[in-house]
Amino acid sequence: MYRKIGILCAGDSELAPFLPHLEHARTSEYPVRFGRMVTGEAFITDDGRQEINARFAPLTVDMESAAVAHVCHANGVPFLAIRTVTDTADHSGAGNFELNCERASAIAKDFTLALLREIQNA
Repeated sequence: MYRKIGILCAGDSELAPFLPHLEHARTSEYPVRFGRMVTGEAFITDDGRQEINARFAPLTVDMESAAVAHVCHANGVPFLAIRTVTDTADHSGAGNFELNCERASAIAKDFTLALLREIQNA
């Protein structure tokens, strides 16, 4: 079950232009994708999944970014989510998360540091 109530929080317009300059962060093993993410407070099961995909065509779905995006939006603080996928629609659950968590964390850290260097050098 999911609620249809929400706020659209676009990525920060001052931070987003730095992202395309991070081509060096892309590898064949760890591709980088830029696009829409759907986030909310409930785990998405099969109920509602088709409507979410049809309405938003997201690259990913998560539960963690919603609160941060909302607080940033409400307070006028720049927000940009950097996510590393630890499971997929076909391979989901705690087992895949645990298996991939360390590697996913390292990838997100490397990308975040590259973004911060890009901003610092601008």
